[in-house]
Amino acid sequence: MQTEVSFFNHPYLKKNRIFYRQYQNNIIKRCKGRNSLIVLPTGLGKTIVGILLVSEALEKYPESKIIILAPTRPLVSQHKASCEDFLNIDSNLITSFTGKISPEKRILLFYNSKIIVSTPQVIKNDVERGRYDLKHVSLIIFDEAHRTRGNYAYCFISNEYLNTCKDPLVLGLTASPGKSYLRIQELCDSLFIENVIFKTYEDKDVKKYIYDIDMYLEFVDLPIKVIELSAVWYNLFEKFLKFFIGKKLLPPNKRYYSKLDFLGISRDLTLSLKYESGYLPELSEEDYFDALFFKTDRIIDTIKENSLNIQSIFSYCSSFISLLHGKDLLESQNITLFLTFLDKLEWKAEQDILSAKRIVNSEHFKYIKNNLIQNNITDYSHPKIEKLFSIITEEIEDYRNNKIIVFTQYRAMAELLKNLIEERFDSRLKVEKFIGQSTKINDLGFSQDKQINIIKQFKEGTLDVLVATSVAEEGLDIPNVDAIIFYEPVPSEIRLIQRRGRTGRYGPGRCYLLIARQSIDVPFYKAAERKETAMNSVLSDSKQLDLCDVVNRKEICFKAVSNKISELDLIKNYRERREREKELLANRSLEEIITELDNFAHSEEFKRFKNVGVTFYSDVIGLDKKKLKSSVLKLKVSQKIKKNKKMKERKIYLNHNVKTLIRIAKTYSVDGKMSLSDFKEFAEEEEIIEKKFYAHFNQACYLGYLKRTAKEVQFVMDYD
Repeated sequence: MQTEVSFFNHPYLKKNRIFYRQYQNNIIKRCKGRNSLIVLPTGLGKTIVGILLVSEALEKYPESKIIILAPTRPLVSQHKASCEDFLNIDSNLITSFTGKISPEKRILLFYNSKIIVSTPQVIKNDVERGRYDLKHVSLIIFDEAHRTRGNYAYCFISNEYLNTCKDPLVLGLTASPGKSYLRIQELCDSLFIENVIFKTYEDKDVKKYIYDIDMYLEFVDLPIKVIELSAVWYNLFEKFLKFFIGKKLLPPNKRYYSKLDFLGISRDLTLSLKYESGYLPELSEEDYFDALFFKTDRIIDTIKENSLNIQSIFSYCSSFISLLHGKDLLESQNITLFLTFLDKLEWKAEQDILSAKRIVNSEHFKYIKNNLIQNNITDYSHPKIEKLFSIITEEIEDYRNNKIIVFTQYRAMAELLKNLIEERFDSRLKVEKFIGQSTKINDLGFSQDKQINIIKQFKEGTLDVLVATSVAEEGLDIPNVDAIIFYEPVPSEIRLIQRRGRTGRYGPGRCYLLIARQSIDVPFYKAAERKETAMNSVLSDSKQLDLCDVVNRKEICFKAVSNKISELDLIKNYRERREREKELLANRSLEEIITELDNFAHSEEFKRFKNVGVTFYSDVIGLDKKKLKSSVLKLKVSQKIKKNKKMKERKIYLNHNVKTLIRIAKTYSVDGKMSLSDFKEFAEEEEIIEKKFYAHFNQACYLGYLKRTAKEVQFVMDYD
């Protein structure tokens, strides 16, 4: 470790507050004047790198503004506190934006602040409506930059910034930009990245500043009774599977069938039914031709050939997914979660849902349910729980460590583990769960303010153990954690890297992965490891990435800048300004549509489609730019009338989870559409799962904000 103590000192930094690290200095030198993506393992000080670059930008342009973007309110709060702690700037000039602050107050704060820390959607909404612009912003920092995909607000802001500011400077910060070359390239394209900087714990300039993180794979063997139940459960899966294989809907000799197989069948069938004429929806360039020509037999052809009922196939796919999910719960979680899942299946069967009735009415289901009723439930307890107790005991007795985070995938498991740890260790440890928001009656979840408070308690030592879901993975500064325990492996390299990076920051760290042999845990661990290796391979040789080289920079002119704006001015011009905002937003949307269509008409992709015989509507009716603009305007007026009519007809309260689902569809959809499986994954990250997910999703669809097909979600309108 470094023995000589020195500091970063700069006119815009508080004296002797930031310890000097050679690799951070090297990074800053490489970032000057170039849009940069910095990939640093969690714990190497991405926030400090951002602060250092802020000081450099302010020195270059003292009259400019800096924007720091972060995806959640706790992260916004954290970044604001860091700026106040380290920057030699009047704290009144450092402000934070969230959607809870009125637009009028945000306008006032923007013009009277030097540094604005905000969630991206707020900045996007304001810029779209012309409340302020990004002309005099000398730096924008995109924290957790891996979120830059689809319609996420980062994409809009970066594009607007590059087109507005004469000397733009972008800094993307992440621990894990993506699992593949294509994902990383998409990120670089969206943020106009000119320079990728990738550091690992093994780099020479990093080694002396970090502590080792020891990885321990803790394998457990399932109890014989659990194995027996799992075998019976899987036998039902195999029984249904024979039908699919016999009808050539699945290959016969596949070693392992996953949920993706059945999601794929449903997706292919949906596409076939919707586009039987051969036309397919817009896909990525990578996937288009594979989908266009169906290299294997189309599912719809196989179904017609065997005279199968289409709805029955969808229903069976749903049953398969339920069976595989139940198997995962039984083998990797605990018997209590499996029992809850069985109850939910019975409830669905009572609602006459065929996919659930098929399982519940089987002899296999009845056998398992009777078995669990007749025997002592503790006989089925998962061995991971005792292993977890053993690790915690070792940590507090051998390592004298009371700062531990236990990660688990499911909220119900977090609650169970919290109670079991409290029961086992009694007064020795203070335990709290750390979960996301919810409106569930018997579990309201934790508001973002409560999350911030729990992190504060954990830092101060009031709490010893956090049992956390994915909400604790991303970005939050949770220091002094010497041990991380994965209750189950995760198949995502992003989540693996971010969870692992919670430890080893201020001393040697230990990371434990609990893995049940012969369960889903094993392939999940291998998948995350493989994806991380692939990511590192791309980043280690960034020359293979096609980085931006078209940023033309000129000096920012501040002569016309006026920061004089009063609250009285905003109030006096309120009505006029709001009308102007609506007009600007409508015109911006129209121009975006026209530009996108115009760009497509001149693209290589358009030419390829024409070459394979695709006929476009514009060819038939001779649609030019003038006609297109007129048509879109009519369409927008018509939609606006319909929307206003709908909203006048009903003033309905939308709870937080419904709003979150609408926002997910709006943010991550491509052309207003996304697959149901992706939609569920994003909802799961917000702790909206299982019965709660379907209740709120159905509400959003019923009210007309979203639309659902068999395997697709469509964004219809926003709730604002």
